[in-house]
Amino acid sequence: MLRVVHTFGRNAGSVELHDKRVVRFGRAPDNDVVFDPNHDRDASSHHAEARLEAAGWVLYDLDSRNGTYAGGQRIKRHPIASGDEVTFGTKGPRVRIELVERRPPGPPQAHAAPPPPAHAAAYPAPTGSPAGAAYPAGAAYPAPAAGYPAHAAGHPAPAAYPAPGTGHPAPAAALPAQAAGYAAHAAAYPGHVAAAPPAGARRVGERTIAMMISSAVSAATGRAKPRGTVELNAMLHKEVHAATAGQRRTTYILASLLVVALASLAGLIAYNRSSHDEISQLRAELARLPPEDPRRKEIERRLGTLHPSNANFGRNLHDRFRKGIFMLASGREGFCTAFAVRPSVLATNAHCITAAKRRGGTIVALENEGRGQISFAVTSMRTHPQYRDSADQLTPDIGVVSIAGRAAAVLELATREELAAAGAGDDVYLIGFPERLTDAANPVATFLAANIGRITGANGRPAGAADAWLIQHDARSTSGMNGSPIFDGQGKVIGINAGGYLEGNDETISGQKTEVVKASPYKFGMRIDLLDAILR
Repeated sequence: MLRVVHTFGRNAGSVELHDKRVVRFGRAPDNDVVFDPNHDRDASSHHAEARLEAAGWVLYDLDSRNGTYAGGQRIKRHPIASGDEVTFGTKGPRVRIELVERRPPGPPQAHAAPPPPAHAAAYPAPTGSPAGAAYPAGAAYPAPAAGYPAHAAGHPAPAAYPAPGTGHPAPAAALPAQAAGYAAHAAAYPGHVAAAPPAGARRVGERTIAMMISSAVSAATGRAKPRGTVELNAMLHKEVHAATAGQRRTTYILASLLVVALASLAGLIAYNRSSHDEISQLRAELARLPPEDPRRKEIERRLGTLHPSNANFGRNLHDRFRKGIFMLASGREGFCTAFAVRPSVLATNAHCITAAKRRGGTIVALENEGRGQISFAVTSMRTHPQYRDSADQLTPDIGVVSIAGRAAAVLELATREELAAAGAGDDVYLIGFPERLTDAANPVATFLAANIGRITGANGRPAGAADAWLIQHDARSTSGMNGSPIFDGQGKVIGINAGGYLEGNDETISGQKTEVVKASPYKFGMRIDLLDAILR
């Protein structure tokens, strides 16, 4: 068995016990040891697992993004010693793993019978009896005779004390009578002392039982009227009710807070759902209106006041589609990004395909985070029929490559209605390989967030939905990001990143005015439905 003690991270201080042969660690909810998905982000969704092997427990790293560390050293496989400190990522959550022996279930233990009541012991002979005579435990006691102290006035003596366990009435029904009998017996036999509980011992209902005994003694000695069973039950109910009053108040408060929390959650869910529905409806209506329609301003104003809650959206988007992103490489050099639109078909830019043909040799697609070991040979390449390799005009810079294999994840493409609803100010996200990070030996994509600046025709002017396929955005992408998918706020691909603009400015250098050409911060992409001309 493994005892896992969390020593650092959101769960620090908690302890878990796992009686399994394989114990998995990670942020995903299907792990055995689950780290906080928002706070412990250095840990991967499925980070590591401990396996019980013939030689003992062994910890394995599951190709995690930030690595697994034991004793300060990054490990792939590590035999576990009890007390090992393991960190998931350089600054991620940390646990202490302790080896605990499994305890086999023992045989059922016999429970000792409760001790006999105090009067079950032998009593000394009362005054007037023969010397040395005593009445053994379990026998009936004879009726009081001469020499026994007289009972309290008004209470006749019983004919005989019944033997313990044979003549006692039912405990619940005869409790007052039994208590009165014990009290009378105590008064009649002052030499007999009942066994006392151990010092400091407390018993459930001690106060209530003491009150009941005191009442019985008072009744036996004539100081009070004997109480009936109904009266004693009422007294017991009152005491229990008073003792649990605080617990009931706490329960009512917690129940009220729970109802308020559930109502708030339901209201938030309903509000978010209605906001999303209204946003979709307004965007669709906006797409149908011509640019000069005065109603556009009111719709745009309303859209500006609606902002759906998207906490952790980018992280979830990356984790969902990261295995559908590929680096196109020739030899040991990567040059563009591509992504899976079908299991064996990747989308990219047409100019990336042209560059691949110029490079010659074998072109491969390297899976993101595959350590360069998961690669697929490119078997064919096609560009859009209207694409022209020219710097003078913008044409549909889009193409596809076929691979010898199947991608682990396929990205979801936006519908025509969703593409028509996209517009300036929308949040967009890119995943690709910036130029300085195109390492074919270890391809790891970069996630970027941006906004749409405008959507126009190829000439940069407003156009109808069918011709507005040029998407301008402000993501800080470089040439290696060409071919990257452009996601919308719903996690669907609306375009393919294609490049950036160049801007020329007159600057004075060494006293001479010179035109300086710089890369513009504004980039552009091609709308994804241009793929239809190739995939049909």
